[in-house]
Amino acid sequence: MFILEKKTEPEQQMWDHIKRQYQGEKVAVVSVKKQLPQTFLRNKQVIFYESLTEASLLAEGKQFLARFAKNYTAFVFYLDCSADVAEQLIDSGRSLGVRVTVTVTEKAA
Repeated sequence: MFILEKKTEPEQQMWDHIKRQYQGEKVAVVSVKKQLPQTFLRNKQVIFYESLTEASLLAEGKQFLARFAKNYTAFVFYLDCSADVAEQLIDSGRSLGVRVTVTVTEKAA
């Protein structure tokens, strides 16, 4: 379970993380509409979902995990959210038996 603070090259940072932590696993990258790094990661054979809305990231993220936990071993939430929301998504994934990474905009202490 990981929280990544977005840095100057978040797409490369996320791809490096997926290669290191989720090698050989079936990974879903989940984001808010039109916020995924379109060209870079789409060529990497990772499954993408752009189904969340800014208004209710936590509730929709938990629903997404519950719905697709059986289909994937790991989820990467590419979001601009607080560390508190990230922790709650990670806890939801842990309770469902899947690994979760969430990107945050603030420093995760």
